[in-house]
Amino acid sequence: MFRKSSFQLPLHTDSELDFVVPHFLLTEFDYARSLEQGIVHDLDPEYTHQYRVTLRRIRSLCLLLRELIPPFEQRILKPHLKIMMKKTNKLRDLDVFILDKSQYIEMLPNHKPSLEPLFGFIESERAYEQAKVARWLATKEYTMHCTLVRNSLLRSTQHERVDNNVPALLFASQKVSEQFKKVDKARRKISDKSRDSVIHSMRIKCKALRYLLEGFSALYPSPQHKNNVKQLKLLQDKLGDFNDTSSQIEFFTQLKEAVNLNKQDRKVLKKLINVLSEHHDTSRQTILTHLDQFEAFIHDTNTQSLYQH
Repeated sequence: MFRKSSFQLPLHTDSELDFVVPHFLLTEFDYARSLEQGIVHDLDPEYTHQYRVTLRRIRSLCLLLRELIPPFEQRILKPHLKIMMKKTNKLRDLDVFILDKSQYIEMLPNHKPSLEPLFGFIESERAYEQAKVARWLATKEYTMHCTLVRNSLLRSTQHERVDNNVPALLFASQKVSEQFKKVDKARRKISDKSRDSVIHSMRIKCKALRYLLEGFSALYPSPQHKNNVKQLKLLQDKLGDFNDTSSQIEFFTQLKEAVNLNKQDRKVLKKLINVLSEHHDTSRQTILTHLDQFEAFIHDTNTQSLYQH
């Protein structure tokens, strides 16, 4: 089986970030590539998930810690990592729908006979998409993307910043403080009338903050830092639930138009969309409650005191 890669950068207070960060990203990239055979042979959906999570984290850290990666390398890394992730988007979406099949049936237990053929269609779509991804991973084009990314990260390990005299702890604290401000700004834009995309934007900013908190956690051994990660994860889970129901409604609505269903099955699919819409509304209210709690947390003097230097 695979190992879940560590989010924590191997740091201490006098670490040279110019060297440690690109090296860490290089190790992460090699880990992502080690998952390819699991995806090709369709061993477990978790291979695709971990592959995507790892590539996303590399790309996000390249942007968040841009001072540590030369601009020339950024221009290579961003687009190539984006393409590599995009090719597995649909496969991951279909995996999630199939993994959650029992939950959908629980929503409408009396309509299982109508839901089964629907999931049969999703499973055949998934098999087609998995074969497509497996073929992509074997192409020269894919190998080219990988070579460009790996060589770019390798060159970055030899890059030295002009201002590399900034201590690791100070650099980390500045980055964390900046991202806390961005999260707080995004939070203030959310109301009960906010579009889904506004809430999704908040989720992305929270994810970036979590990457920083977890990545730099070796520099912050205090229980307060662990609690900050925990509080952020609680909010992220709620934002994730909201995003999931949004994606589910969109997916099943498109499916209703695309698949040739009989009248009864179409009616059941419509019921499922209605139930999901109710869940989505409930999820929105839960987020608003959590955001109030998160506001109190983010403005608590203890929360960010670790990152003030």
